[in-house]
Amino acid sequence: MSARYAQYGPALVEAGYDITPVKGKAAYLPGWSERPPEALDYDAHASASIGVLTGGAHNLVAVDIDVLDPFTEGQIETLIGDELGEAPRRIGNAPKSLFLFRCTQPFLKTRTGVYDIDGDDSAVEVLGEGQQFVASGIHPDTLKPYRWPDDSLIDLTPGDLTAVTPEQLHTFLDGCRNILGRVGTLKGRVSERKPAVNGTSLMLKELDGEMREIDAALAFLPNNDEHYDDWIGTLHAIKGALGDGGRELAHRWSQRSEKYDETETDRAWDSIKDVKHIGAGSIYHWAAQYGFNLRDIRDEAKEEVKAEAAQEAVKGRILSLGQLASLPPPSPLVDGLIFRNTLVNVFGPPASFKSFLALDIGLSVAHGGSWHGREVHSGPVLYIAGEGAAGIRKRASAWMQNHGVADNGEPFFVLPQAVNIRDDAEVDALIAEAGETMPQPPTLVIIDTLARSFGGGDENSNVDMGEFIMQCDRIKTAFDGATVMIVHHSGKDTTRGARGHSSLYGAVDTELELKRSQGSDSVTIRNSKQKDAEETDGIRMTARVVTLPPGDGLWLEEETSIVLDYDEAPEAVDRERKLGGNQKAVMQQLERAIEQVGEARFVDGAERQVITAETAKTYAYMVLPKPEGKDNRWTNYSRAVTTLRDRGLVGFYNDYFWVNR
Repeated sequence: MSARYAQYGPALVEAGYDITPVKGKAAYLPGWSERPPEALDYDAHASASIGVLTGGAHNLVAVDIDVLDPFTEGQIETLIGDELGEAPRRIGNAPKSLFLFRCTQPFLKTRTGVYDIDGDDSAVEVLGEGQQFVASGIHPDTLKPYRWPDDSLIDLTPGDLTAVTPEQLHTFLDGCRNILGRVGTLKGRVSERKPAVNGTSLMLKELDGEMREIDAALAFLPNNDEHYDDWIGTLHAIKGALGDGGRELAHRWSQRSEKYDETETDRAWDSIKDVKHIGAGSIYHWAAQYGFNLRDIRDEAKEEVKAEAAQEAVKGRILSLGQLASLPPPSPLVDGLIFRNTLVNVFGPPASFKSFLALDIGLSVAHGGSWHGREVHSGPVLYIAGEGAAGIRKRASAWMQNHGVADNGEPFFVLPQAVNIRDDAEVDALIAEAGETMPQPPTLVIIDTLARSFGGGDENSNVDMGEFIMQCDRIKTAFDGATVMIVHHSGKDTTRGARGHSSLYGAVDTELELKRSQGSDSVTIRNSKQKDAEETDGIRMTARVVTLPPGDGLWLEEETSIVLDYDEAPEAVDRERKLGGNQKAVMQQLERAIEQVGEARFVDGAERQVITAETAKTYAYMVLPKPEGKDNRWTNYSRAVTTLRDRGLVGFYNDYFWVNR
């Protein structure tokens, strides 16, 4: 039996997805929707299929087209492109298909209803909070593997997915109902509102609510002739959101019905105990069907706070020319490159050593002295590791070894989790915790990455990006003029700079773009924006593997990590410029495999980071399409590897592969 979960699960987790083992189409771990750590026991579930959880930190939503009629399914696919945009597609039982997006806010599972089309049940549903779909495995009906004919999830992070709004999803579903209704017959009555049942996770992030917001939502929610189940479900949600403090709102909303009875309402309210799985999010969702927009309510509250903050921000700040001339010049953090009390964006494509550069600068600032010959202003550093901190200790040890620095308790602090920088409460908590934990306010705050710190917002939205920038300014001010450094991704078109709305480029003081030379470990840092000084020429650096001896209880055997060294060597010849599509894809997968599961071995007269031939083939097969005609996947793989070897890009000896960098 194939060890599918053990083979591909780590790659999906590395890409940023939450996974759970699946048998058939069903997740079988208790409490799987809560993302238990047992789900990552790859050995225990080695042969299981892989389910990817929707909702979560990225608000993933999966559009599942459960339609067997090819013509109707094709119409719905066209509607997806028109209303929602491009998305990776999964096929199980063709022509049925599933498309993956991320939503700008938490979204509940919603469906069209079931239509009879030529004797087959047909429906379209959007999976959201508390659901999962099978991303890799064997379909229980066809007994064939699920496949991703276009883009594999292993090659896409959640941040790469197209962002859609709840409004777009509801508009799309309305369009699906029109399509299905023209060719089929609706079966039964579709309930527009259902209370949560035990074990169902509805909008976990929005269980607790604020009185003002709940009151505003209930004003949109009708109650003139509600079914008993809908009425009692609403009372459950109010109590889940506000606790017993919501009793008055429950009465006020219930009074809008001719069936209202004060005694019965109190009896029903008091009978509701231990509400766990339903709350504010359900009320917002139901009210949204009648025009309620939670963002409008929250934006109104934010505007009130902003107005007060704006008055305070300009009070006593108007300066004369004489006073302006007396202001000190910008103070450098890294001489000639990064300045204090500024916003810095470090960006580049995947595998361009962005995080390594940020860590390199951060450790240099914490330690003091210089950064590759440039004097630094030393001070405490706070590193927000949104993608996890598992490898940071090893990278830091490699940096210290490479620089001949003893670990003397440098003021370098790590928060091993993402923070929603767009959220006032989470930024407040970050500032408070740093104040309690760090002996001094940080001089440099590193946010790695923007995508992990964006709270499910739309990076292309001027409003969402503006919120992020504003909160970065708050962090600078709260920490006495700290520099905030963002680690970010390039867009699909790398010539257009960093991903997301252009307001980010307008707001940053310094922008550092990383470009890695193909087929090598050389990277060029281009100073693409410098607000208060001249832009520096490109800085050339090379990633080098450092071997760490065992000791200090950190690891029992030798480990390796990467450090960045300053490099004055000329740009290497691009040996990949004439590679074909399959060759490029295989090359990228071999690099990915070595990065994820490579091990140091003495092979062919030298110590190298290698993978086995079987691992190389497994990774390559993930991206190679199954060809038609006489050729097969093995033939295409062999041709690609032979070309890469002839170009000197890869080497292999006996059972081991490596990449020549």
